[in-house]
Amino acid sequence: MPLNANIVANGILNRGQRDAISIEPMKLQKLIYLAHGWHLAFLNDGLVSQEIEAWKYGPVIPEVYREFKEFKASPITRYAPVPANSIELSNVQNTLLDNVWDIYKDKSGIYLSMLTHESGSAWEIARRDCGAWYSPPIPNALIRDEFLRRKQASEVR
Repeated sequence: MPLNANIVANGILNRGQRDAISIEPMKLQKLIYLAHGWHLAFLNDGLVSQEIEAWKYGPVIPEVYREFKEFKASPITRYAPVPANSIELSNVQNTLLDNVWDIYKDKSGIYLSMLTHESGSAWEIARRDCGAWYSPPIPNALIRDEFLRRKQASEVR
């Protein structure tokens, strides 16, 4: 069942604090996007309930952007508030976040941004023909297809 994105953000921030790895807003956005994509590819369900938009500089969850925009390019030093009675990360979701964290934790926000901008990515497809000032939603079907291709490519190696 998809979760509020702030719960996923806090799960990632917890891992960063545990491992003494700072996370700035761009890196957080991309890690949430990657976790959401892998969740779609492996479990055929979204990790976050909010819509992901194809902003000019990459996939963004607007609510998470607004929550942490004060940090700009600096490390985030607090957690996001979560709605009362929110569902917590399940064991499966925590395991997926652990795997995503282990793979991408040492990558910069810039690197992760470039990864999400690859030709044929869901972001790139959603941005086609949309104009500079429009940020269309990225359908989960496009994200799932992207990560199924990534999964298949990694299995070939």
